[in-house]
Amino acid sequence: MNQYNIFKVFLRGVGQVVFLDNALSGALMLLGIAFNSPFMCIGALMGTIVSTLTATGLNYDDTEIDKGLYGFNGTLVGIAVPCFLSINVWSVLLLIIASALSTWVVHISGKQKLLPVLTAPFVLITWLLLLMTAAVPNLRMTDDIAYVAETTFHPLKAFSLGFGQIMLQGKAMITGFLFLTAIAVNSIRMGGRAALACLLSSLLAVCPFIETSVMNNGLMGYNAVLAFVAITDVVPTASWRYLKAFAAILLSCLFQFVGLRLGFTTLTAPFVLAVWIVVLCDKIETRLSSNQFRTGSIR
Repeated sequence: MNQYNIFKVFLRGVGQVVFLDNALSGALMLLGIAFNSPFMCIGALMGTIVSTLTATGLNYDDTEIDKGLYGFNGTLVGIAVPCFLSINVWSVLLLIIASALSTWVVHISGKQKLLPVLTAPFVLITWLLLLMTAAVPNLRMTDDIAYVAETTFHPLKAFSLGFGQIMLQGKAMITGFLFLTAIAVNSIRMGGRAALACLLSSLLAVCPFIETSVMNNGLMGYNAVLAFVAITDVVPTASWRYLKAFAAILLSCLFQFVGLRLGFTTLTAPFVLAVWIVVLCDKIETRLSSNQFRTGSIR
């Protein structure tokens, strides 16, 4: 593989965070991260490179490597390290180890065919890193951002950061719009569906139990976007695809609400759980339909 192709593979790894097998989409997403945080951009690129090269070194499937399927969990791990940990030699070492570990977890998880792997490896590995910071306080990010309560809902900010938070970007609004552009570059229809999901999640602003700050920071949007796009564009379903996609939005928002109320760092766990539930229900539906068909044919 020449240098040009391997760089495209790295960019596809970034794009696959939102199911985009597109190097240009990955480049736009990296640009968006750079606007929000240069350190996170470097971390994203490092995570993608390490996880992809690990897959290559372990002789995993070349087609899956070329599509960036071994890169995106590493991308997210690479972003999470400078997001939650102090930047020093130890955190860089942890980034490399965790990104390489994500490749192995993706490979092992992919051996089962019941559920899609999605970003579950990233979630599990990042939670482990956060547990390490509890045991070793020096690893924690030292610059604590003061919590500011907001009383006014800002729809444009909520919409933008609803995309930005997909990759832990919660400051620059331009980042979210670059993420949406990255999706639309790959598929206008996919971009439209992602925008619809983010808009639907914004309706939760009328809910008195959800803080305005949570809405404005995009924390109720990003899992909904991922869940809706996953069901409508990626995960095959037997029937009622859009109905199941809307159910995935509701489930992801519910899980996010509960997780935030309990004080969890939810990451993309609500999206993963929501899609898994929909997939399992779809498989049960398919199995029941198949059994009914066989029963009917016997009669």
